[in-house]
Amino acid sequence: MAVASTRGESARDYWFCQLAGWGALTGFSIISSSFGSWHAALQFALAKLFLMATGLGLSHLWRARLRRQGWLERPRGFPYARLAAGVLLLALAQTACLVWTDQLFRGGALFDDEPAMLAFNIGLLVFIWAVVFAVWTLCYAMALARRRAGRFELEKLRLEVSVKDAELRALQAQVNPHFFFNSLNSIRALTYEDADAAARAIGQLAGMMRYSLQAGQAPLVALGDELAAVRAYLDMEKLRFDERLQLDIDVAPGLGAVRLPPMVLQTLAENAVRHGVERSSGPCRIAIRARRLDGMLEVAVANEGRIAAHSDSTRLGLANARDRLLLQCGAQAGISLREAGGWVHALVRLPLEHHPLETP
Repeated sequence: MAVASTRGESARDYWFCQLAGWGALTGFSIISSSFGSWHAALQFALAKLFLMATGLGLSHLWRARLRRQGWLERPRGFPYARLAAGVLLLALAQTACLVWTDQLFRGGALFDDEPAMLAFNIGLLVFIWAVVFAVWTLCYAMALARRRAGRFELEKLRLEVSVKDAELRALQAQVNPHFFFNSLNSIRALTYEDADAAARAIGQLAGMMRYSLQAGQAPLVALGDELAAVRAYLDMEKLRFDERLQLDIDVAPGLGAVRLPPMVLQTLAENAVRHGVERSSGPCRIAIRARRLDGMLEVAVANEGRIAAHSDSTRLGLANARDRLLLQCGAQAGISLREAGGWVHALVRLPLEHHPLETP
């Protein structure tokens, strides 16, 4: 889907530049000329519009030739001789179109000059059109180079995200069994005190593990599903920490269907527990807020405490989540982390309207 969208945008940009460039050249030619009567001005304008159409058509055919031969995409050097020959042929063809246009709209006024002057004028026209098509080719080559650089940068980001995903999964493989073991022990103790509560806890644990398995199969998930998994995770942790973990979730209405990369909020919630609740000897609050602001979704996960001075796992999780947001939700998306007033705030921001970039 993203590949088709990118190609559509590329074609649209190409035609916009084509029409704008040839239109500007034609408009400048018309404005910079003077005429004796409106009839002569009209004939001149029609002739220039016709030349605009032929120039646009020739440059489009030249583009097709360049793409078919791949002359501008070679990693080592351009075939300058072939490019120069192509530009010269284009200049000759456009000059021939100009001569034919002169015959059509001005009755062959160009041939009223002396032979020497006529030859000079024809040579000058060929030179001018050669310059025009050479500039066109240069601009097209620069546009291709810029697009290739953007594509390579995107592929580099995808590879970096894949590597960080693998690193994060390796860390989770170390953390999740520990969490699972603690949860089972908490449920085991709960079965002697409250069988119904133990049954609910088992259901929450199963739902959270199911979501964790399914989350990696989709590029984006609904905010409501992500929050449900986060709540289940924090409810399980509350069995272990009891009153030390105090949770407050406030989500503005209508945001449940907004989509974001999976496990982003889960990562922030795990960091809040690991670096907030676990390090606190007394009650520690975790607050999750979601709201709209200026066409953006803002989700804040905050915990009482301080930012750990040395924590590779926190940096890896945040870097991974930040890169996935950038890759799948656009350049406006991101995560920021700050400490203020005895709280650590992790803020996720992404556009409410975005199109994910899927790997082709």
